[in-house]
Formats: sequence, C-alpha cells, structure tokens
Amino acid sequence: MTCTNQPDCLPPAINWHFWPWCNYGCEFCFATFNDISHADKLKEEDAVRVPRLLAEEGAEKITFVGGEPTLCPFLGKLLMAAKDAGLTTCIVSNGTGISEEFLDEWNHLIDWVGLSIDASNDQIHSRIGRGLKRDLNAGHSHHLEQAKKVWESCCNRGIRMKLNTVVCKENLNDDMTGLVLELRPERWKVFEVLPVKGQNDGVVDGLLLDEGEFETWLNRHSWVAEEGVLFVPESNDLMRGSYAMMDALGRFYTNVNGGHEYGPPILEMGVKEAWEQNHFLEERFHERGGLYEWEGCNNEILVEGSVLQRFVSSEKSKGRSD
Repeated sequence: MTCTNQPDCLPPAINWHFWPWCNYGCEFCFATFNDISHADKLKEEDAVRVPRLLAEEGAEKITFVGGEPTLCPFLGKLLMAAKDAGLTTCIVSNGTGISEEFLDEWNHLIDWVGLSIDASNDQIHSRIGRGLKRDLNAGHSHHLEQAKKVWESCCNRGIRMKLNTVVCKENLNDDMTGLVLELRPERWKVFEVLPVKGQNDGVVDGLLLDEGEFETWLNRHSWVAEEGVLFVPESNDLMRGSYAMMDALGRFYTNVNGGHEYGPPILEMGVKEAWEQNHFLEERFHERGGLYEWEGCNNEILVEGSVLQRFVSSEKSKGRSD
C-alpha cells in the first residue's frame, strides 16, 4: 500500500461516518452529528457509488462508521460495492447488529471489525453509557457479555479484529490487560477521550482527563505488546486532523480546529476537488500508525511497539509526560 506526500492526494484509508443514528448512549461520543440533521444522508442508490469513486482516487481501505453502521439496512450493499471496487473493508461497531445471521450473509465481504470495549466490567460501561439505551434506562449495561460473543463469532469466521477503547475518568483506574489478553486483538487502539465542539459539548466535561493521566493509563497497559498485541495509543493531539473522514452526505470533514468543518459533497464536486478543500495533517496520520499492513499478516508490525515509544517521546517533547 502507498501513501503519497502530496497534500491534495487522497490518503489510502477513509473513515466514512455514513449512518448517524446509534442505539447506544456513550456520553463521550465525538461523532453524534448533532450539528447536522440526521435526516440528511445519501440515498442508497447514491451511497453505493461512493466506494468506487474513492478507490479511483487512491483509497485502499474504507472503514464504515456511525453512529452504529449495522443499523443501516443497506450496509451489505455498501460492503459489496467496496469489495467490487477492490477496497479492504472494516466495520467499527458496538456489536449489537453483528448477529450470527448478519455474519452468515456478509462475513465474506468483511476484512476487519473494530469492536468498542472500554472497560473490564459492565458496571463501568453503565456509568459511561456504553450500552443499549433501553438497558441504560433500566440502570445497567450488558455490553461486555454481548461483545465477547460477537468477538468469538467474528474470529471463528476469519475476520481480523481490532479493539477500540476510549480512556476517560470513569475507566481511569480499570485494568483491562486480562480482558485484552483473553481477546487477543491484532490491534488495540486506545483513544484519549476527545472533546469536540458541536458533538459532545457539556456532556463530556466530567469525563475529560487531567494532564498525565492518559500516559499513566498507557504505561499500566502497554506491556500487552510483549504478549503479541499491537498497542496503538492516540492522544487528543494525534487524533485531531489525522483521519480522512466523510459524513453521511458524502462530505469530507476535519476536526483539526476542535469542531467539525465540512466540505462540499463529493458527488457534486468530485473526490479530488472536494479533498483539496479538506484540512488533513498527513504527518499525524503516520505518527499515529494510520498506515499498516491491513491486507496481510500483522506479525511483523508488532516490532512497531515503537508506536507507544513515539507517543511517549512526542509527549515528553511537549513537557506532558510524567
């Protein structure tokens, strides 16, 4: 896979937030799209055109994100369109829609699943809203139990697995190492809870970390890399501006300035022209490990345990590491 240094060239990995609705109540969510109408989304016949248009401009991997992508009734058709265009596919999900029936029908089109788990127990998940809204209204979450079943089902079908964890005040003292070594993801992406204007204003304030707390959490968990789990931490600084993102209207957008800034729809302007108006920080994309061997075996990348070293080094250079 390749990644050009030309700022106007589309990076190889695209995150498409094509479905804004979600059935979970995560309080820290930074992709609520409360700043736009959820009714504003591409029609199915237009949405299925998008993967090929991206591939023609250099995209190699597409990640379907929400909201919760499995709530979309035409997700399967988008997966087909992506594979027809030669793209590596990934779904980032809370797992509720990844049933045995869903996998039986679509697993041959899914290369990766990124499953979100933020804690080693559902008491913490309940406090941060990581659960079905109806369960949270009843005072509990069953997320971990459900997620483990989904994880096993995906692994049994040969789907490659990423684990996504958001570190915030509520799970700051939790120890997830036992769970992670049980699941053994190919990549464990660990995000510092991110405040985004227009997305989680006011709601996320009590979950934000103090200086040094994220690094402390990382240092407590980073030894899983010695056990063969690729550990990929992302601070707020690394997350801002380092993702090539599109919304439900097919518009590239950036969060580099702290909120979502949307460009023109690619179906109206064209991919290349729309991308040229987007603010993307390619150096941060590489620094956070955005380019990896998503098609082949991941074993050699374990040596890249340097991802943590690069993170800690960059934080030290800013005087933020303890």
